[in-house]
Amino acid sequence: MLSLRAELSMMVIRCMFFLLSVFLMSGCKSAEDYLSEGQDLSSEGNAKEAISLFEKAIQKNPFLKDAYIQLGQCLENLNQHDSALRIYMKLLQLYPDNTAAYYYSGICKYSQQKYHEAIALFDKAIDTKGGFNSADTTSIQALLDLSKDNFESESVETDIPTRDILYDRGMAYYKSGQLKSAFCDFTNCIIQKYNTGPSHYMIGLCRLSKATRATAH
Repeated sequence: MLSLRAELSMMVIRCMFFLLSVFLMSGCKSAEDYLSEGQDLSSEGNAKEAISLFEKAIQKNPFLKDAYIQLGQCLENLNQHDSALRIYMKLLQLYPDNTAAYYYSGICKYSQQKYHEAIALFDKAIDTKGGFNSADTTSIQALLDLSKDNFESESVETDIPTRDILYDRGMAYYKSGQLKSAFCDFTNCIIQKYNTGPSHYMIGLCRLSKATRATAH
C-alpha cells in the first residue's frame, strides 16, 4: 500500500509539473506568436478559432496593426461586418492614416450594400497613399500615381495597392449609379494592367447602362 501511495503521489507531482510547464509556456508567448498561430488557422479556414488568437495578440500588443486587420478579416469571413468595422475603427484610433483599415472598412460597407459609405472609405484609403486623380487617365501623372505602389509599402498585411482600391471603388460607383466615376476607375485599372478583363467588362456595362438611361429619357 505504501508503494502504491508513493506512486500515486509521484503521478500527481508529475501532472502538476506538466500543467505548470504548459501554463508557463503559454504565458511566454508573444503577440507575434499568437498572430502567427492565428494566421495559420485562418489560412486553413478556421476563422472562429483564429479570432481568439488574434484577440490575444492584441491584448499582448495593442499596437500590432496586422492583428487588427487579420481579426477584422476573419469577422468579415463570418459575415460579422459590424464587428469587423468596430475592429478597423479601433485600429484607426491608433493609426489614423492606416490604408488597410479604411479599405477593409469600405469592403464591409460594400458587402452591406452601403455603397456611398463604401466610396467615402475607399476615398480615405486612397488619400492615405497621397491621393489620386481618377478622372485623369491620359497624363503621366496618372501613371506616376499608380506606380507609387512599386516603392511605397508598409507591409504585406497592412498596405493596399491603389489599383485594388480603384477597382473596388469602381464597383461601388457602378452599384450606386455613378457611371462616369466608375468608368474612370476601371480605365485606370486597365492602364495599370490590373483586372483588365473584368475592368473591360465593367466599362461595357457602364456604357450599356448609360445608353439604356438615354433611351429611357
